[in-house]
Amino acid sequence: MSIRHACRAWLTVALAAFSTAGSAVGLLEAYQSARQNDPTFRAARFERDAGQYAIDLGRSGLLPVVAITGSWSSNRGERRFIQRSATNSTQDLDYRDRSLALTLRQPLFNYDSIVRYRQGHVQAAYSDAIFDKKDAELAMRLVSAYFDALLAMEKLALSEAEVAAYAEQRQLAERRRRAGEGTVTEIAEAESRLQLARAGQADALDRLSVARHKLQEMTGATPGELWPLRADFQPTGVLPAELDEWYAMAQEHSPEIRSRRKNYEFADLDVDRLRSGHLPQLDLVGRVQRAENESLSTLDQRTDLRTLGVQLTIPLLAGGRVIAQSGQAVATRSRAQAELEAAVSELRVEIRRLFLAVQTGGNKVAAYQQAVDASAVATEGARRGLSAGIRTNTEVLDAERLFYSAKRDLAQARYEVLAAILQLKAVSGILAEKDLAEVASLLVPR
Repeated sequence: MSIRHACRAWLTVALAAFSTAGSAVGLLEAYQSARQNDPTFRAARFERDAGQYAIDLGRSGLLPVVAITGSWSSNRGERRFIQRSATNSTQDLDYRDRSLALTLRQPLFNYDSIVRYRQGHVQAAYSDAIFDKKDAELAMRLVSAYFDALLAMEKLALSEAEVAAYAEQRQLAERRRRAGEGTVTEIAEAESRLQLARAGQADALDRLSVARHKLQEMTGATPGELWPLRADFQPTGVLPAELDEWYAMAQEHSPEIRSRRKNYEFADLDVDRLRSGHLPQLDLVGRVQRAENESLSTLDQRTDLRTLGVQLTIPLLAGGRVIAQSGQAVATRSRAQAELEAAVSELRVEIRRLFLAVQTGGNKVAAYQQAVDASAVATEGARRGLSAGIRTNTEVLDAERLFYSAKRDLAQARYEVLAAILQLKAVSGILAEKDLAEVASLLVPR
């Protein structure tokens, strides 16, 4: 078997394996599977759950602390009486002591704990914003992997058609030479284009394999036949149609901006908390205790004691620690403010880039479609001109190359504009499952 036939047989087997690996899967089904199986997203979910406990942790500093303490010990000793006579007397002091106490401490005024409680709510909101960001990132990673696989499939199909066209041109060049009309140079040019097309075909197959494997890692299942984009798809833009409206939505809903704001709010509260190191603390303290044989003076006695009162702690000197920590917190707050401003600036740039990509995407798709139509006419004309003897084989090969290049560019532009629409909504914080459903409605099963 020749190398060409072996490659063709291998390609056929690989494509059959891809198409029968599992049941057909749409974009929305793949997204729902990724939410359940993607390890990165599951880690984000656990991170969010952990962040919600910050509220309980902050509240705990305002609630009473109750503890039970007990002790049991055995004591051995002796007491020696020193007398002036020659004989001294001793007394054994072996005894066991036991004690049991129940203590309660309820903060009445502790500004540090009050601020920590507020910070707990801020931390929980921060974890929600981070989770929303990871959720949008999951959607875009899934869309990117799905579109990469679809684009790889289209490019592979184009590569197959390109190989077939160049193979036909090579055979035609050989027939023309045998008939005395062609040259060895024409055969060599056709062979060169054919081998380059076969290399591109192998590259497209590799890309398809990698894209499908990436999709499999995210969804937890081997993807079957994917649903390609409708052939008659034409981008219609995005709403709202004004850039300033997207800026406003992003300022309010962007998870990146929300998380930065919560980070600044937490830092601002931290300044307030650390400055409270100079403030007094007031606690309600209660204690119930029962003890037996507490000391030598209370042998064979049991003591029951109940205590209730308040405890006031007034800081006097901490070696400058409070001042230093407060200054450090102020600097941290300033950094958080600067990071928030930088995030807003970067977001505006990204929204403008994506908005323009969506706005010009429709024009690019229309232009590439016209290029495909025009190059198809040019290719057919070049073939007829070759038959009539007014065109060369090189001109036919060039026309075919432009035709398949335009088709590849058209396929890529169609998926890029859809991805830009979803990415624009994702960075603005308004991407929802219904948006994926709208895109999924443009994909049709084979």
